[in-house]
Amino acid sequence: MNDTNQTHAIFRSFFDDQLNHLQNLVSNLSHHIQYEGQPTEEDKQMVENFVEASNNKMRAADDYAKKLRNHVRTLHNYVLQIVEEIPSPIDLNLNAFGTDELVNALFASSKDIDKLLKNNPEINLFLRTQNVPIVYALMTADKSEKPTLGIGMQGDMLIRDVSQQAVNFSSHKLHTPCASSEELNTVLKEYLFSRVVALLKQEMADLMSNQPLNTDKSYKARLKSLANPNVYLDTLIKQIENPAELFCINKIHFKLSKLGIKLEDNDKQNANEFDIHEIIWRNSIRRVVLQVKLPANSGNICFQ
Repeated sequence: MNDTNQTHAIFRSFFDDQLNHLQNLVSNLSHHIQYEGQPTEEDKQMVENFVEASNNKMRAADDYAKKLRNHVRTLHNYVLQIVEEIPSPIDLNLNAFGTDELVNALFASSKDIDKLLKNNPEINLFLRTQNVPIVYALMTADKSEKPTLGIGMQGDMLIRDVSQQAVNFSSHKLHTPCASSEELNTVLKEYLFSRVVALLKQEMADLMSNQPLNTDKSYKARLKSLANPNVYLDTLIKQIENPAELFCINKIHFKLSKLGIKLEDNDKQNANEFDIHEIIWRNSIRRVVLQVKLPANSGNICFQ
């Protein structure tokens, strides 16, 4: 009898311990879920900035902030990842044209660099209020490739009418001038995030213009259309569920002749060999992006 009671006591103690452990787990999980579900001030501000920039009528939708929070945070984190893949700033000046293979390939001549630097209103405006020796900025350019016929080498023989691929860079632009690389890193994130919002805004406008609301003005049709803030919000969320479908970054390695012709790895002629990073948007727009640092006032560049 005593043995039976002792056995029961042991089992009761065991199950009590297990029950307490289970209750603690449930309690911790509950606190964790509650904590995870609480938006930070940063999250709130991020959502409001996103709504204000894209379409502030979404504020009329039910629980718009709660529905958007995780998606906007995911989109923001994806932008941060893209920025991390863009290399550190490189020198962009007349001397770099002769020493940096990437700069030499991006521009046809040093005069093009001089023209870009001196005729930039955004940079000039920045320097009127900032006394800095170096200006940091984002540079974008368009890349195009086209087949052509040219002269090539086969061993030691010179051959005419060889099929080649010519690479050209054009429409160089400087954006977001800053006083430091750290500041550039911050504004680069803001720049890309604003570009994403602009893309979404345009896509949503296109969807709205393609709806048959112009012909069917009934209440039922309007309720199901993008004119309804709830429908608009749900549609927008579907647009941003996978940020990688909105845009991505592609790293491409090039070996180009001084005339911009693609060369094979084993080609021995004088060439520029470098990597570029190209952002590809869902609307098929592609832009080469790089961070640069410019001399505000030196012997070979002087902004006016």
